[in-house]
Amino acid sequence: MSSTNKTSNLGLNSWIESDKPKRTDFVYDNTVIDRVLGNHVNDGNIHLTEDEKTKVQSPFVIHTIYGTGTATLNVKLGFVPSMVMIFKKNAPFCQDQGSYTKVNAGVVTPSGTTGGISTSKDTVILQETDTVQDGSIYSLNQEYAQYMLIAFR
Repeated sequence: MSSTNKTSNLGLNSWIESDKPKRTDFVYDNTVIDRVLGNHVNDGNIHLTEDEKTKVQSPFVIHTIYGTGTATLNVKLGFVPSMVMIFKKNAPFCQDQGSYTKVNAGVVTPSGTTGGISTSKDTVILQETDTVQDGSIYSLNQEYAQYMLIAFR
């Protein structure tokens, strides 16, 4: 005989002293528990993946970058960013130089870039140019200059 009473949520056996539990009662209860907990644990709509947890707990990183003066500087992030912003400290984002614009800041997203900055997987590529390209010189790796880089997961 199964139990006289059942639990309110899962309908598991809740025996009283006069009940005589049987093996099939335990098998039934274990099957119900396994099904309910298994469905819950495996429900991707209510649980975050490890990557999603990281995005929630640490949605962005901030790095101070020191320019090397080379034509390009690769900054490895360790994750593929959804957006990156960089700007030279103590400098305007852009400076009118008469015949060209000196660009001291940049943004890159999956849908486009401001120029002078790009990404390749988990690496940000910063440019330092000395010739005018499309009316601009990009100054995102000036030797000894300090930059703030903000990368969003």
